[in-house]
Amino acid sequence: MAIKNNVEEFKARRFLTHAMGKLDEDTVLNLVRQGLKQGVDSLEMIEEARAGMEKVGELYDEGVYFLCDLMVGAEIFTDVINLVLKSTNIEPVSIYPPIIFGTVGGDIHDIGKNIMISVLKSKGCQIYDLGVDVPEAAFVEAVKKMGSPVLCLSGLITTAYESMKKIVDLLEKEGLRSQVSVVIGGLVNEAVKNYTGADYWVTDCAKGSELCIRIMHDQSSKQAIACL
Repeated sequence: MAIKNNVEEFKARRFLTHAMGKLDEDTVLNLVRQGLKQGVDSLEMIEEARAGMEKVGELYDEGVYFLCDLMVGAEIFTDVINLVLKSTNIEPVSIYPPIIFGTVGGDIHDIGKNIMISVLKSKGCQIYDLGVDVPEAAFVEAVKKMGSPVLCLSGLITTAYESMKKIVDLLEKEGLRSQVSVVIGGLVNEAVKNYTGADYWVTDCAKGSELCIRIMHDQSSKQAIACL
């Protein structure tokens, strides 16, 4: 009963979200360790940490935090994910091929990409991360190699839009476009999606991870029906 009360108290007070928003790494990691010992759901803690990262983003937009603070927040969030994965032994879901990620050519930003990858890993997804400043052809080769139905392109500068469009055009040229859903993220919106020819656009890492999982599930269901 004491554990149950501790769990409820942990969730109610949102300690983790507050500490994450303050970029208090020691407190964040200690709270995660405490939560794991008390039986708090690991995904609940990841969600609290993500909410804290949203606060960090808001403070950055307001000019209170700077780029270096965003980077620190991303590192702390990654440490949270790694701690949870290590403690709960979450294994990749092998029935799905890896989701392909990469920051497009000319762009080296990777904070949002890394957070979304961490969230997906926490849910058991396999990830094929190409890194940053990735040439257009490398994405196409990855789709050929991995056979993934999901390709995630990240970009935080306006010149990234042209790279995204070229990638989609290359997929079309190689006859791969119908086989993969292209998800763009970063400094994007509906207009950018339409310009690049992508299928979806996301700016929220949690919603983006849910979208990727849904696409993977839907594609798997279609393949199963086709085999009947």
